[in-house]
Amino acid sequence: MTVPIGYLLLILVALLTALGQVCFKKVACAESTLFKKIFNPLFWCGGIFFVCGPILSSIAAKVVDFSILYAMTSLNFVVVLCFSHCFLKERIDWPKILGVCVIVFGLLIMVME
Repeated sequence: MTVPIGYLLLILVALLTALGQVCFKKVACAESTLFKKIFNPLFWCGGIFFVCGPILSSIAAKVVDFSILYAMTSLNFVVVLCFSHCFLKERIDWPKILGVCVIVFGLLIMVME
């Protein structure tokens, strides 16, 4: 496996983690009992997404420096912001946009060494 594929895996990890968090949020906000929430298919989808993330991170760790691999987890914030806006209709304000810009800029500096 090459380093670019490792980076693509880490981007996929961020996407899966964010999807898992959105699934869990939708289940948590549903008007139902704890028993019904646990057996909600979205709950299980979120769990599967969360399990896939560390597995793919471990595979990417074979070719990506650990310091960069760990920093790439900050992409979760960027993806969660986008997904929460699209799927949960949450508002994006200027402080969030500025935070995303700082994260992306910092990652670009680290990766472009």
